[in-house]
Amino acid sequence: MVFLKGGPLLFCVSTNSAVKAVRRALNLAQALILLSVVVLALEALKPACAQTATDEYKVKAAFLFHFAQLVDWPSDAFKAGDQSFNICIFDDEPHRQELQNTLEGKPIGARVAHVRLLNQTQPAQGCNILFLGRDEGRRQIAVIRNLRGQPVLTVGEADNFLSEGGIIRLHLEQDKIRFDINVDAADSSHLKIGSRLLLLASSVTIGGQAKGGQ
Repeated sequence: MVFLKGGPLLFCVSTNSAVKAVRRALNLAQALILLSVVVLALEALKPACAQTATDEYKVKAAFLFHFAQLVDWPSDAFKAGDQSFNICIFDDEPHRQELQNTLEGKPIGARVAHVRLLNQTQPAQGCNILFLGRDEGRRQIAVIRNLRGQPVLTVGEADNFLSEGGIIRLHLEQDKIRFDINVDAADSSHLKIGSRLLLLASSVTIGGQAKGGQ
């Protein structure tokens, strides 16, 4: 018998009942602790995932910056007296903030990078680079078709980006960002891809044939 003192009264409880009560209390405590750990882990995971996406698009912005330095545009691609280098993205691009923060105001030769936000109906005229994210499939074909023959470097992420006439496709390969180049599309846009950029590409499409790069 176990006697528990509660105020002026004495309570008599059997040993088995007391043990069971303690076990239930311990099991409940363990469950609560486990639940707390799971909740804290999930909360910690949210910013980690967000940070990963943020870092990915900061790196992709750096790729756009280097593309701007390693591709030659015809002189008539820029307005006389205007030192802007326009990198365009659509205003519903989920990662536009990372791209803007990384690229805006960066020097590109004698020019200065400016990020322009386009709405869905706005033409991409005046853009030097146009970035199309992986969710742009619904407008990708129309945008590339409308830019055909214009000196705009199109950079995208969709699997079919190059086959639909895009020039450079960014993609993840073994957790690293790689890129493929469609030289045929670049030629039709009067853009010259630098030899260093061609050497760094995962694959290069020339004459309709994709050849391995790095």
